[in-house]
Amino acid sequence: MKKKYEFDELVNELIEKGEGVKGLLTDMKDLSGLMVDLSYSAVLYNNDDLARAVKELEEVMDNLRYQVEVRAMLAAKTPMQATKLIGILKLASAIENIGNSAERVAEIVLRDIDIHPAVREAIREARRLIEAIEIKRGSKCAGDTIADLRKKYPGISIPALKQNGEWTIKPHDAIKVKVGDVLIVSGTRESVETVRKL
Repeated sequence: MKKKYEFDELVNELIEKGEGVKGLLTDMKDLSGLMVDLSYSAVLYNNDDLARAVKELEEVMDNLRYQVEVRAMLAAKTPMQATKLIGILKLASAIENIGNSAERVAEIVLRDIDIHPAVREAIREARRLIEAIEIKRGSKCAGDTIADLRKKYPGISIPALKQNGEWTIKPHDAIKVKVGDVLIVSGTRESVETVRKL
């Protein structure tokens, strides 16, 4: 349960940003898809970093759902309007459940549960490569913007960025990448491997 001052801050933030429920639901949808991709890749490559990223992104998902609930409450002026908003809250809950399922898949990796090779092969055939790449000291990516990286490596997408301990979904092109940042990079094997080695 949020403390009152935290609730007040969130309400003020939502009002100032003018972010409606539609935008929040879109963010939740994009995030749930990213979490599913990350969790499958975590299982495929037995990658603890990807699995931990899914666990961290679940907290982002929880916050987005909370914001949807707050925005819906602020939007309802009458009991009739509140009733009509129930569908939106159910949709937010359903999307969050997708994220929860992805988190459970990621836990398979973190708990070192054995996976049959046939399962890994099925995932391998279905997914593009996706990795969590930490920007190390001396990396050629440090100092580049998200737009710079997309231009240099046209085969990739960067659906998420962890910077200063905070996750950003769909990071803005103008954001500069720094040492210590974690990029979620998706694309062809060749393009993702190229970024990882820089």
